[in-house]
Amino acid sequence: MKRFITILFIISQYLLGQFPSYDLSAVPGSNFVAAVEPLVRSTSFSLGYHQLSEPDLTRRFSVSVSTAVGNDLTGRSFSGNSIIGLPIIHGALLITENLKINGIFGGFTSDNDVLEYSGYGFSLSLSEDDTSQWVADLSVAKMDGPRHLHCRTVDVSISKASLFKTFPFYFGFGNNQYTSRIFHLGDGEIPEKISGSANYMLLGKIISFSSWSIGTQARINNKLTQFSLSLHKSFN
Repeated sequence: MKRFITILFIISQYLLGQFPSYDLSAVPGSNFVAAVEPLVRSTSFSLGYHQLSEPDLTRRFSVSVSTAVGNDLTGRSFSGNSIIGLPIIHGALLITENLKINGIFGGFTSDNDVLEYSGYGFSLSLSEDDTSQWVADLSVAKMDGPRHLHCRTVDVSISKASLFKTFPFYFGFGNNQYTSRIFHLGDGEIPEKISGSANYMLLGKIISFSSWSIGTQARINNKLTQFSLSLHKSFN
C-alpha cells in the first residue's frame, strides 16, 4: 500500500509542476478559436470530473485527490498536444442508499494568475439492489482567476460497474458542455466567448485496499482524450 501511495505522490508532483498557461495574449486572432478551444475543452473535462467509487453503504463520506493529462487530437492547440488538466480535490457524502452529494475545489498559480475553481453535483444509483447498477452523475463547476479566460462547465454521465478479477471496472458515456468568457485582449477578431459540447466514452478501474483506493479513468472524445489518476479515502 505504501508503494502505491508513493508512486501516486511522485506522479502527482510531476504533473502539478507542469500546469498549462492561460496567457492568451500571443495567440493570433485569425486562428484564435481553433488554437484555444483544446485548452478550454481540457479544462472543462477536468472541472466535470466524476469520482468513480465502489458501492458501500457503510462508508458515508469520501475524499479524493486527482490529477489528469490530456492529449489534443486536433493538432491545433497553442499549448501543445499534451495538456495537463486541473488538480482536483473531490468530496462525496452519502445521503441515502442511492444518492451522493459531491463537491470539488482547487487552485494553483500560472503566469502570475491565481486560478480558483469549485463545483457541486450528485451521483444517483439507478438501482438499490444491484451492486453493478448504472449510476447517473451531474457536475456543475466554474474556474475563475486567469486574466484572459474564465470557464463554466456542466457535465452529465452514466456509468456501470462490472467486476474484473475482483476489482470493479467501469464503463459509460457522458456529455460535457462548456462556456468560456474571453477578457482583455482588445482584438476585433477574438470572440467574447468560446462555447461547445463534447460527447465522450468513459472507462475506469479501481483498486481498493481497505478504506483506501487508487482509481484510473479515461474520457475518450474524437478531439481530446484525457486520463486521470486519483487517490481515494472513505470514512464511516
